[in-house]
Amino acid sequence: MTSREKSILIAVSACHALIHAYMLVFPTIYRSVGTSLNLKFSGVGLVGMASYMAFGFGSLPAGFLSDKLGPRLLLVICLAGTTLASVLVFVLGSTVGVVVALVLLGLFGSMYHPAGLSLISSSIKETGKALGIHGMAGTLGVAVAPVIAGVMTVRHGWTYSYLVLGGAGAVILGVLLVGLGFHLKSVDHHARKPRKSLRASITRELILIYVIGAIYGLIYRGIMTFFPSYLSQRVAFIGDDVGRLGLVSSGILVVSLAGPLVGGYFASSRKRIDRMLFLIFTLLAGLSVGFYFGQGILLIAVAALAVLLIFGFQPLQNTLLAKVSHSTRRGAVFGINYTVGFGIGAFASGIGGVVGEAYGLRSIFLLMLGLCIIEMILVAASGRLRGRREEDGVS
Repeated sequence: MTSREKSILIAVSACHALIHAYMLVFPTIYRSVGTSLNLKFSGVGLVGMASYMAFGFGSLPAGFLSDKLGPRLLLVICLAGTTLASVLVFVLGSTVGVVVALVLLGLFGSMYHPAGLSLISSSIKETGKALGIHGMAGTLGVAVAPVIAGVMTVRHGWTYSYLVLGGAGAVILGVLLVGLGFHLKSVDHHARKPRKSLRASITRELILIYVIGAIYGLIYRGIMTFFPSYLSQRVAFIGDDVGRLGLVSSGILVVSLAGPLVGGYFASSRKRIDRMLFLIFTLLAGLSVGFYFGQGILLIAVAALAVLLIFGFQPLQNTLLAKVSHSTRRGAVFGINYTVGFGIGAFASGIGGVVGEAYGLRSIFLLMLGLCIIEMILVAASGRLRGRREEDGVS
């Protein structure tokens, strides 16, 4: 990579880590938010759902804005907006104020993926290598968020978690504008390729991959939102100690750093991808049972392996999307995918809160078990559809 390409990758990767940190603070402070705002368990789940829905469904218009305004400008708006929203979370003490601030945080955060992925793919020739580093940075943000949330909540209060991240966002924004050459024009390596209509790009195979991604979004958000609260119930040495919960949760999430690497390693061929996806959801189904019955150290081990598998899914699906889509429409294809995955996945927070309040927190993982079984069926169907397509091509 050239020095300019490295600068862009550093800036975008830092943004990626920050955005995921913003969105993963909430699970660690779930119970603290309920206590502070005098909300029931289901009420806190609905607050999280509102923010996650904005994060998910905002990706679709953000993709069009990225094409119209340019990815660099959209990244600036994203960072400025999330910084402002995080400060509002700190300043506004009422339930309505916090909900508005968290929805704004999700809405501005939704601008990141269409802009960041577009900038990398159009500005860096070694796109695959760059996306690997970019993915690791996002996972690092996921792992660091619980530590920040736990430490700040114990020492100052849960709203300080967002204030700290907002300060980090302001610094990254300043560096992005001043120190990393974002005034330079990006080179679109796909600009000369003939464009294919978006409608022609949406095949039956692609739709099935989107459905798999949507249900994955429910599994991802369901496990990632509720496993910290579940640990506090089922692991004796954690209990109500939010600081200790944050450290343990971050330790579990550090394991997820290996997920993109493992998934990327097995993404070399379509058959291997199908087999790995089926294996991932089979193992997650078994781990959902482990969540239901586990406690103590065993439960921590179950959570660590589940998180590893969850993040191993992403490079496999991204590779599938690249294989079945036209390069000139890949931005729109990925934008729809993030809208479907994050948007529909957001419902897991609200549904899980209602189910957890009515039947106990452990019942949420029975819901995850059912979703994993559905995914196994869909992945098998996707592999069969691919086989038929290849047979038709041969004949």
